[in-house]
Amino acid sequence: MVYEFSYAERDQYADIYEKILRSREWFSEKHPEWDALFPNNPAEDEYDRLCNPMYIVAEDEAGGGIASVRVLPTTGKTMLRQEFARYFDGSPDIISPDVWELSRLSVTADTGSLVGRSLALDVLKTVYARAFSNGVSQLVAVYPKFKLRLYRRLDWMPASVSSGEREEQELCLGVWDVTPLALRRLIELQLRAF
Repeated sequence: MVYEFSYAERDQYADIYEKILRSREWFSEKHPEWDALFPNNPAEDEYDRLCNPMYIVAEDEAGGGIASVRVLPTTGKTMLRQEFARYFDGSPDIISPDVWELSRLSVTADTGSLVGRSLALDVLKTVYARAFSNGVSQLVAVYPKFKLRLYRRLDWMPASVSSGEREEQELCLGVWDVTPLALRRLIELQLRAF
């Protein structure tokens, strides 16, 4: 099942929102190297509370595993601009009504399994469908270099814009084009066998 809601609507999806927060905590525990870069980074942060982002969440049938992502328009506050820009030399300040920022992508199910991979692809397909229907042409994200493993498993590699470093951890800035062909490719990826 796929859910889409804003922070203002989170009370209507209280159980799912709680699972989002737990998945963020799980990510921090699983990747302490990332958590060390941003100490005191709560599961629910100011971008949730102040920016009314959209959440896209896929939950498995048993309700045990989820994949989720937060979507922010780049015309408001973004993590790239507020948190990460200083770590990238010549980083573009992306402000555009046709670019969305993805942040806090988290998958609690094993993405090496069919279920985990399918959950992640459900989230991405929904992001692309919503973006495309809203005239958004690109998605942008800042991610730790180790997250490229997940993107490779999903066969969803970004175009690299820039890289930087903080506390000896490599950060990457990447973009994905939003096109009908890209959405179709995600659908085909989900249908093909491992």
